[in-house]
This record gives sequence, structure tokens and C-alpha cells, in this order.
Amino acid sequence: MAKALKNKNATATPKTVAMATPAGQVNGAAIWAFINTHAAGQANNVKIVLLPNAAKGVPFGNNGKAGGVRQTVQGWVHNGHANGHTVGAVLGAGTKLGHSRKNPVCLMAYLNGGYSPSSSTWGTAFAQLVISPQPTK
Repeated sequence: MAKALKNKNATATPKTVAMATPAGQVNGAAIWAFINTHAAGQANNVKIVLLPNAAKGVPFGNNGKAGGVRQTVQGWVHNGHANGHTVGAVLGAGTKLGHSRKNPVCLMAYLNGGYSPSSSTWGTAFAQLVISPQPTK
């Protein structure tokens, strides 16, 4: 019987990894631990994926100053930035406005269900962070 040969040009099927930290418990350290563990520290490889309950917007963070930092960054978390709908694109642009890269409150609000535990939607995620590695050869 002939031995099967490995195709050197075949690509591996990528494995998608989603952040497993429960809503209401996400903090900056958890986000960066996920990025460092699953994306080798590359925030541009981490997509922000909205969940179905965010299709028509979210019930928090809408009372900020028009054109302010929170409104702008929350808009990028929801709709993506011109550079992409990744953690790296949103935080890279947000830091230029004064939004923390280490403790990204707008992103955490989407992952936790609001800006504080007193939010009526706290514990209900409106987005998730997903890494979908590129196929390797």
C-alpha cells in the first residue's frame, strides 16, 4: 500500500477563539490577558463582534457629550473604525482622544453590559472579542 504524502502547500483550518470571561467580570487585565494569550499580544488580530442584541444599538452610554470621547469611541466599538473593527484599530484611535488602552471602558461596557454594575443590562454582553487566526502553510 502506498504511503500518503503530506501536501506542503496545504493550509490548516483556522480555529476561532472567543473570549470566555463572563459578562460583568471583564476588565482591562482580562482583555489584555486574552490578547496576549491568543493573539500573541497583537490587538489588531482581535475582532470586535457585535452580538444580535446590539443590532439596534445599546441601552447605555448614550447621554455623553455629542462628539465627545465616550460617544466617539463607543461608536467605533459598535460600527468599527476606518482602520478596521478590531481592538487594535479602536484603541489605537481612541488613545489619541484620551481613551485608555490599558483600561478601555467603552469596550468593557460592550463586554459587560454597561458602564457599571448599576446598569439594568449589567451581565449581558453586547459584543465579544474573537480571534480567527490566519491559515498557516
